[in-house]
Amino acid sequence: MESVWRLVMALAWDAYRAGSLPVGAVVLDGDGVMVGRGRSTRHEDLAVPGQLSNSRIAHAEINALAQLPCRGVSFGDHTLVTNVEPCCLCMGAALQTGVGTLHYGWRDPYAGAATSMTVRNPQVSRRGLTVVEPADETVEAVTGLLATCHYFYRRPGRGAAGVAWRDERPDLVTTAARPSVAAAIDRAVAREADIDTLIDELRPLLGLASMDS
Repeated sequence: MESVWRLVMALAWDAYRAGSLPVGAVVLDGDGVMVGRGRSTRHEDLAVPGQLSNSRIAHAEINALAQLPCRGVSFGDHTLVTNVEPCCLCMGAALQTGVGTLHYGWRDPYAGAATSMTVRNPQVSRRGLTVVEPADETVEAVTGLLATCHYFYRRPGRGAAGVAWRDERPDLVTTAARPSVAAAIDRAVAREADIDTLIDELRPLLGLASMDS
């Protein structure tokens, strides 16, 4: 994984451990320097200046994009990097902010809007947004699993019924239900393991190749 994806996935893992949706996001400027970062804090009470928490709109992308100033800067050369395909809310925020590129790691078959949302007006036409779809196998696989596990295990008694994409991605539901997978994630949470440790434990269970250094 590239360093930017490690950071995004670390933010997503922090969110999962805290009980929020496992989504992380960063904003890079035209030189690849990080100028914004955030994670999902929907189910938490945090006091982070300029960011939301304990709100249905406390999404990772919103929290990352909110750090960009309103005046004096154009963001057409900036990139929003997030491990989950943004929803309509976050796509709207990206368009309003004016970032030029969106790169996401896992296609969300339920709420993802980058592959389905169409907006045609002069503002969007003037700004434009290039969407780069998943390219990292590890990010894609681990994100899909964590997102599925969040709904599978964190809504007591619901299991597969709590996963909105159970019909579109039954493979993820089947994997999340495996005791070995659940145990690996539970151990990582209990030990406060970092994202690389988690991925190393999940790699053989998900059939992933060795991680690049």
